Amino acid sequence: MLWFLEKLILGMIAVLAIGIGSVCAVQNVEIDGMKFCIPDGYKEDTSLATEGVTNEDGFKIYNHTYFDSSNKMVHISVFHGKDTDKLSLDDLKEHTDVKKTINGYDGLLDHDKDAGLYFFTYIKNGKVSIVTVEDESLLEKVIV
Repeated sequence: MLWFLEKLILGMIAVLAIGIGSVCAVQNVEIDGMKFCIPDGYKEDTSLATEGVTNEDGFKIYNHTYFDSSNKMVHISVFHGKDTDKLSLDDLKEHTDVKKTINGYDGLLDHDKDAGLYFFTYIKNGKVSIVTVEDESLLEKVIV
């Protein structure tokens, strides 16, 4: 499971490198039944989206990526599979993760200083959500 998350994070970093521009928009979005709020000024790059793609390990994956006019990114990934409803945060925790609660959701916060990204991972309704941002303060705005 941990290697899958590492692959997912590397993929998100690659998405960041694409850096597509955007226009202003305010959106409340639902991704695989999970609700998120996209801050003002971020627009989705639909060419990067995946909707329920099942990978070789049987995980059904949903990815949505948003950029602001400075190419700052908000990336949301939701996935679930056969045993994700049995996962706990301890199953997902890496040595660099810190347990944190954001807007009532217990999760794991990680900061990749080299990439300048913050990752917040949490579990709800048997689904794992990972919100990736460049500005840690955005996590409280995105996670609702």
